[in-house]
Amino acid sequence: MNIGTEFLNSISQKIADKGLRYKDTVIIGDNSSGKSLLLKMILEKKGKGEDVYFVDAVNRGFDVSKVIYEMRRHDYKNTIITARLQENIFNLTDTFSCYGTSTERIEEMYGWLEEKVQSLFEELTGERFRIIPGSILGEVEFKGEIGFLSSGYQAIVRIFMELLYYQEKCLLERHIDYGMVVIDELDEFLSPGYARKIVPFLKEHFQQMEFVITTHSCDLVAGAKNANLIVLDDRDFEVLDVNDYQSVSEVQIIFDRIFGTHNIQVPEIENVLRRLLNNKINGAWTSEDQIRLEHLQEEWLTPSQQLICRQIMEW
Repeated sequence: MNIGTEFLNSISQKIADKGLRYKDTVIIGDNSSGKSLLLKMILEKKGKGEDVYFVDAVNRGFDVSKVIYEMRRHDYKNTIITARLQENIFNLTDTFSCYGTSTERIEEMYGWLEEKVQSLFEELTGERFRIIPGSILGEVEFKGEIGFLSSGYQAIVRIFMELLYYQEKCLLERHIDYGMVVIDELDEFLSPGYARKIVPFLKEHFQQMEFVITTHSCDLVAGAKNANLIVLDDRDFEVLDVNDYQSVSEVQIIFDRIFGTHNIQVPEIENVLRRLLNNKINGAWTSEDQIRLEHLQEEWLTPSQQLICRQIMEW
């Protein structure tokens, strides 16, 4: 891990304490930037309370052949989060360990969630699907044909199932006003069109939830509204306002910088000043930022760099 854990600790604390401008947060960064560690830190700081839920990147399957139509409504259990954070499971194994045995499946919930799942699915996609009774292979009738749900449609159904379960069995039954939902790689298997729609859709239909999301999708970022945008690289973090990046081309500039799609040379001191200014504007200022600003002021700066320093100090 290249990024200093002290920086991850600072930003994870602000997210857990709701110390940033918006209640929702989108996180981007490459695979070595510390995204997974940041999510774990957020969940650890929130503790094992009922006001937090976690869906990791591998929980995107919906196996129609495993659907059970019994109306048993499983209780909510924090063992789901505990299991998903284990090193041998985290982002490796699909799990829904609501009773701590790791043999449970979310498809067991479908019987009593079917109408709500289908309603959400139809509103997002314009279609419904019907599970073919007795199909060992898990076939469905969809768009007038018999076949199988694609991985993208499975991902949509799975996200709806996870959030409905948490909403119905935890937030509503236990009278919890708000819950934080952490979703790793929300765009996994989604087409660009659905990636762009998904964040506003979830915020509209699950208003008791505050979302912390990681993504590799420019479309998802461009479609998000009123959220903190956290950019991780191998040295630091930067907090932006996602409302300032409402087109894919604008978001692509950030992705180019992170993922090195194009080799754009920017003086390091200007990268640092940009991060400091954005962190100050968006309420993510830390003691480490203050130290870095003081060190910069001791260096020779161009007039424009001096102006940015003054802006940071006066904000």
